[in-house]
Amino acid sequence: MPQLPPQEYTSVGSGLITKSAVSKYKLPLDSVVLAVNMHFDKIGSATLRKGVTQLGNTISSTDILGLHNFRDSGTGTNDKIVAVNGTAAYYLNSATWTSKREGLTNGKKARFTTFLDFEWMVNGSEATAIWNGDPVSNFSTGGNASGAPIGKFVENFRSRVWILGNDTYPDRVWYSSLPSAATTPVITWDTDVATGDWIDISPSDGENITGGKRTKRALLVFKQNHIYRIYSINETEPDPSINVGTYSHESIVEAKDGGTYFHHPTGFYGYSDGGVQEISKPIKDIVEAIALSEYENIAGWIESGGDAVCWSIGDVTIYDNVTITNAVVRYTISTQSWTLYSYATRPLVGIIYENSSSDASEAVWGNSAGQIMRHNIGNDDAGTPVRYEIIHRPYLVDGLNATEKNIENVMFIHDGGGSDTSIQWQKENDLESDWTKSLGSLNDRNTLFPNADIRCNEVTFRASGVSSGEPFTYYGFEIIDSDSTVNYAK
Repeated sequence: MPQLPPQEYTSVGSGLITKSAVSKYKLPLDSVVLAVNMHFDKIGSATLRKGVTQLGNTISSTDILGLHNFRDSGTGTNDKIVAVNGTAAYYLNSATWTSKREGLTNGKKARFTTFLDFEWMVNGSEATAIWNGDPVSNFSTGGNASGAPIGKFVENFRSRVWILGNDTYPDRVWYSSLPSAATTPVITWDTDVATGDWIDISPSDGENITGGKRTKRALLVFKQNHIYRIYSINETEPDPSINVGTYSHESIVEAKDGGTYFHHPTGFYGYSDGGVQEISKPIKDIVEAIALSEYENIAGWIESGGDAVCWSIGDVTIYDNVTITNAVVRYTISTQSWTLYSYATRPLVGIIYENSSSDASEAVWGNSAGQIMRHNIGNDDAGTPVRYEIIHRPYLVDGLNATEKNIENVMFIHDGGGSDTSIQWQKENDLESDWTKSLGSLNDRNTLFPNADIRCNEVTFRASGVSSGEPFTYYGFEIIDSDSTVNYAK
């Protein structure tokens, strides 16, 4: 049998590309078909993700319905993070979540914006309210909020507050006056049903407003399958030029590149400079596995470095009944690479929080258990170990389907730990779920498996484990000794 030269596959730089996205013969050699809780931020390698650490105490055992990081442009003494849970809005008082607004309708998602040094809050049921962040004061429906409409969404744009949609007028967008020219500026509202300050966005067209986001040139008004742009109180699109929208306001994320990213049933998209582009083709299998019932609950956030966008998508089942619970897809903007995370609890809403105690900006998210989690802080998920997995794309060692290979020695390249990582393999025609063939476990750095005796036409390797330690880095593998025989009979 002819001896083959050593084969090196020590890069996974293309990240996650699922099986239905590309023919297996066209998959990049440095791609993987499954990655769970490993990211590809260091180009060419995969690194175990960090964990999450709880922020403050547990509020209750129910869903976090809203989060906002209020910034006071004055002295900053009133900077606050606010969370909505159950029937109340809370602010973080040292390490304790303290009630600040009560009597809210249970189960209603809350949305926020900051304008004129007030935190504005809407939830589609209660009156629009504002708070200046001072612990001795409370949310108020008076002052600048006096006369404001009840709305589901709120944004500031072109020096006005914009309130979008409610149960009576699901396609209406109201806008405030411009701030008065005073030492302490104030705004007013005119919600008259005939002559008021409002715009109806394609009313009764079979879709309702599902979210809003300002960009540098327009206020984007989302419906389920369209986006309308408002440029000013005098200029808006009567008909949409963008034929994708979102079911979930919480999926809309503003990123450092100036783009606005969001989920639609057909995939994940980025809006920039007036156009929309799909970015999720590489994870086609995952996109198609998201349940219709989850579309309205998909929640996104940007990581603190500004280069990675995460979306919580619920439980997904892909391939041969591989189920990922509390799944989060993660897109790195600079490298255009994807990966898949799984958490002990489900993220429901995420933001960037300027944490004065750590003197740093952090991504935080609220979960389904009444807790706020600091993203990428710690080595486990608030006490739950992190389970990780990488499945390489299938490899024809000599590049041919017509030969059988015999792999004698293979080395897996890694550093910084990973000693709990198991290595399994499968050959052509094995069931996707069959990982009974094992080489053993990795050492602390670069592990050689002699006498592997892998006889196959096509080989697929899997690395998996559970960790509560420092993240390690994984690069791939080298096939050191192998040979092949022609006329392989399948």
